[in-house]
Amino acid sequence: MHMPDTTAAMRTLRRNRARVGEIAGAFSRYGFASWVSAGVPPSLSGLADRLVDDELAAMSEGERLRGLCVELGTTFIKLAQLLSTRRDIVGDEVAEALAELQARVPPDSPEVVRQIIVEQLGAEPEELFDEFSYEALGSASIAQVHTARLDGSEVVIKVQHAGTAERIQSDLDILEALAVLLEANDPDLAVYRPVEVMGQARRSLLAEVNFRLEAAHLAEVGSNFAGEPDVVIPTPYPQVSSDRVLTMSRVPGKPLSDTISDLGDNAESFVRRGADIYIEMIFRDGLFHADPHPGNLVWIEQPAEAVEEGQPSFHVGLLDFGKVGTLDDDQSDVIDAFVLAALNRDLDALIDSLLSICDPPLTLDRSALRGDVAGWIDMFATTGAANIDVAGSSRAAEDIMRRHRLYLPSDFALLMNTLTQLQGLLVETGVHIELRELLEPYAAMIAAKRFAPQRLLRQAQSSSRDWQRLVDTFPVEVASILQGIRAGQIEVPLRLEHLDRNVNRLVYAIITAAVFQGSARLWQSRTPPVLGGVSVPGAVGTIAAGGVAVRLLRSAKRAGGIG
Repeated sequence: MHMPDTTAAMRTLRRNRARVGEIAGAFSRYGFASWVSAGVPPSLSGLADRLVDDELAAMSEGERLRGLCVELGTTFIKLAQLLSTRRDIVGDEVAEALAELQARVPPDSPEVVRQIIVEQLGAEPEELFDEFSYEALGSASIAQVHTARLDGSEVVIKVQHAGTAERIQSDLDILEALAVLLEANDPDLAVYRPVEVMGQARRSLLAEVNFRLEAAHLAEVGSNFAGEPDVVIPTPYPQVSSDRVLTMSRVPGKPLSDTISDLGDNAESFVRRGADIYIEMIFRDGLFHADPHPGNLVWIEQPAEAVEEGQPSFHVGLLDFGKVGTLDDDQSDVIDAFVLAALNRDLDALIDSLLSICDPPLTLDRSALRGDVAGWIDMFATTGAANIDVAGSSRAAEDIMRRHRLYLPSDFALLMNTLTQLQGLLVETGVHIELRELLEPYAAMIAAKRFAPQRLLRQAQSSSRDWQRLVDTFPVEVASILQGIRAGQIEVPLRLEHLDRNVNRLVYAIITAAVFQGSARLWQSRTPPVLGGVSVPGAVGTIAAGGVAVRLLRSAKRAGGIG
């Protein structure tokens, strides 16, 4: 394992000595001194040399960690919320305690709010909006929300607390430095890659305080659901938004958390539709809202005269896109394979997909992992949502991951946590729907995606790049090998039979690779003539190259095989 360089980390800690002292003191009081003292030199170790409070010592580890994060402020609160999704790293008890963390901070004063808006948008709130309320609708760790009117429409405005981005940046520098020291000095903790985890936390937190990015996500999700009028996504107003101020349309209605007991017969159809929206975001769009709790799902009652026959009497709104997950094409392919394997109860395919996600250790015992996964499926995957122990199934899955030292990358951890929360939402609202039941209609769509021309073309382009690298490096590598042979550094027991034929095969193989690569580029650029969106020269070249490749393979097999 690559050992991180601690020199820069030590410089960072010394440069931020005052804040390091604050953090170390709080860690010590809450009983976590060892977390910050590992690898710290004598000049700084005294910062963590304090006794834990007797009252705090009586708390559980999770409760103490939660209190510590609240005391240290925004960065640690957000980090705790991220860690609550990583049972594979912090364990069950700590994750559950951190999941209960709700950040409620006092709002900034009207004077501070006015100053931030002027600095960010270049004008007073009264000049920018028809109406603006300085009374905060709500205030959390990163921002507070105000109501206003813009061009006759109701809007809400997220205003970031003063100094938040700067504090987060500084704290992240310190935490990344501590992660470097921990990884360098604690082999047991190094298995969980604290430097990598902190790097992912940095990207996530800095994205959360970048309101332009949140506005872009709102616009993209709104576009994805433009053809579904029963889905209401806040519309961003870029002309009155910035990095630290976000203006968006106000979603009418009531959060599910406030109205679930009043929905009666509509409860199941509303919750089912909400869950379907999440499944669409994940498996259709690759951009998903990552915080599916009842406070972020909004019941929007429709006037009776506006409801068409056979249509539901409600629309579904989604709030708070500060926390989103994204999946690129390769990640979507892996997730699709995982879901298909789970739906088909194909245990070996399920494990193959899991291992392609987790980068398993060389010491992995696959047969033991197979047995554990089979036991988990037998215990939990056959249970309906009405009876499933969501927390228990998640704990059991994370236990398996820890036992086999399987580390889940943050993108996939966020996705799995979202699906688990979604299942929990179904149980919490008393709606008897199994997550598997929601996923099954998408199985055909997922299977179709795997054979879509765009995906096949992407794979062909990836293969062509591999072939290009081979063609580019082949002469250099061969020259290096020949030089090594001439210098006596490499000994090759050589026996050649049918030399001319073997050389011909090699030449044909190189020509075939070049034709395949060129054809893929013609296909990609849609070189005319084009039929049905496909370049005819590109298709013909690809087929021809495939034919020659098959012929070469048959010839090699007749000559004794390729192995």
